[in-house]
Amino acid sequence: MSDHQQNKTQRNNEQKIQLDEHSSSPSLASGGRGGIPPSEQQPAMRSVAINPAASQHRTLLFNPPLKRVDPGTTAMAPLKTTMPTSTAKQPPQYVDTRPMITRKSLSDPLIGAAAKSKWTVQHSNLKARPSPTPTTPCALPPPQKCTSRLVKHTSADIISGRIAMTLQARSIKAKYCKSAAKCRTLDFVKFYIRLYVVPGDDGGVLVELQRVSGDYLSFMYDCRAILDAAEGKDVVMESNEYNSKAMYLRLPVSQMSFACNDDIVLEHDLKTTQDEEDIINITSELLSSPQSDSNMLGMESLVSLVDANLTSKSTAILAAKRLVCTRHESGNGPFSLHNYAMSLIIYEDDHENDDDDDSSLEEDATSLSMKVSLNRSIAEHTRRLRTHALMALSNALDLLNSEKILCDTISASKEWYASVLIPSLIDNVKSASSKPYDATLAARCLTSLAMCSKVFASTMKNSEGCKNAGGGGGCLSALESAGQIGRDEFELLLRDVERCQSTLLGC
Repeated sequence: MSDHQQNKTQRNNEQKIQLDEHSSSPSLASGGRGGIPPSEQQPAMRSVAINPAASQHRTLLFNPPLKRVDPGTTAMAPLKTTMPTSTAKQPPQYVDTRPMITRKSLSDPLIGAAAKSKWTVQHSNLKARPSPTPTTPCALPPPQKCTSRLVKHTSADIISGRIAMTLQARSIKAKYCKSAAKCRTLDFVKFYIRLYVVPGDDGGVLVELQRVSGDYLSFMYDCRAILDAAEGKDVVMESNEYNSKAMYLRLPVSQMSFACNDDIVLEHDLKTTQDEEDIINITSELLSSPQSDSNMLGMESLVSLVDANLTSKSTAILAAKRLVCTRHESGNGPFSLHNYAMSLIIYEDDHENDDDDDSSLEEDATSLSMKVSLNRSIAEHTRRLRTHALMALSNALDLLNSEKILCDTISASKEWYASVLIPSLIDNVKSASSKPYDATLAARCLTSLAMCSKVFASTMKNSEGCKNAGGGGGCLSALESAGQIGRDEFELLLRDVERCQSTLLGC
C-alpha cells in the first residue's frame, strides 16, 4: 500500500470517530459551549462510566455474606471458600454444636431452673400442638414468632422451672396444671402459657403464650421476658421497685417542664382549687353512674388522681383527702368517694370467688376455645373494682403520710379506722394465697397507717377477731404467712410484707 493510500485511510478513520462523537452528545454536535473544542468536553473517566464490562468484575457485591456458626444452633450452611474446587458436587459439611444432655445437666439448678419449682412438667407428658383438620378445625391461630419460641435440647421440667421463677420475680399470679399455666399480671392482663413437644431431630419444646384479655403492650412487656427466661437467658428488671411508676412515664407529671415553667400557659391549666374540684367531681359522676363500664372508668380515674406521679400534687392531695375522710365537710357532697371505695374493700361480693374456681383450670388452660360465662365476667368486673379501690387507698394513704398530714386528715375517724378498716385490711392479707395483689396493697395500707399512729400499730399487733377463716392469730401472723407465699409466688408481696413487719416491730 502506498503512502497516499495510508494517509487517505487514516483521514477516513478520524472522520468516523468525529462523526461518532458528534452523534453521541448533542452539546458536542452543536460545536460545544463558549467556543471550547469538542474534544475538551470529554470526561476523564468516560470509558469507566459507560463500559458495562467494568462492573462485571465487581462480583463481591453480589455474593452472599459468609455465614458463621451461632453457638445456639445445630447446623450451618457450607462456607464458601476462595480456594479452587473441583467441578464435582460435594455434600455439605455441618458443624454440630449441640450440647450433650446428660442426667446431671437435666437436674442441675444452675441451668436456670429453681431448685424447687412450683411448676414441674414431665417431658414425656407433653403433647404436640393440635393442627387443624377438616373434621376438627383448630380454634388457635398458627404460632406467632412474637408470642412463641422453640427451645431445643432442654427438658420440659427445666423450662417450666425457669418460667415459674420468672413469674414469681415479676409478681404474676399463676395457676398451674400439667402442661399449661393460667396467669394474671398486675395490669389485669390474663394469658395462658402452654408447652408442646415438637418431634424430630430439629424439634424441642414449643413455649407459646396466648393473651385472653388486657392491654397488649403490657402483655408483650412480660411475654418477652418469659420467653427469654424459657431459653435460659438472664432477665433483668428495669426497676428494683416494679410497678412503682407508670409504664409510659419516666418522671412525675409535676416535675415535667410544662408544669414547672411558670411562663408556659396551657389551655386547660388548673388555676384554682375549684378547677381541681371539678376534675374530681367528674370522677364522682362516673362512679355514681348506673353503667358498669362508667364505674370502671371512674375507678381507674380515681387511682390516677391520687397518684402524684400521674397528676399535680395539689390535685392528688385534694382527691386523697376526699377519699380517706369520712366527713361530708371534706367536699364529698351528695356522693361520697369514701363510702363508695370503702364499701368495695370491706364488703366482699358473692360473685368474686367465681373466678378462682380451680375445678375448671385444666379445662380452661388446655382448651382451644375461650368461652367466658356470665358469672365469671361479673366476678372479674367486681374483682377489678375492688383491686382499684385498694390501689387508690394505698396511694392516698402513702401520699398524705409523706406530706405529714395523714393523722390530721383522719383524726375525726380514728375509731372507725381502728375498728372497721384495719381488721378488713388484715383479712385481705390473710387471703394472699388466692389474691396476692390485693394482699400486697393491703400491706401497703397497713404500713402507712402504722407509721401514722402508734395506736393503729398497737391495734394491728393485738388484732385477733378477724372474720376471714383460714388462719388464726393477729396481723403479725398473717404477715408471716403472706411473706412465705410471696417468697414462693409473688415477689412484690414479699417486699411489702417485710416493710410492714419492720414498721410494726419498730413501733
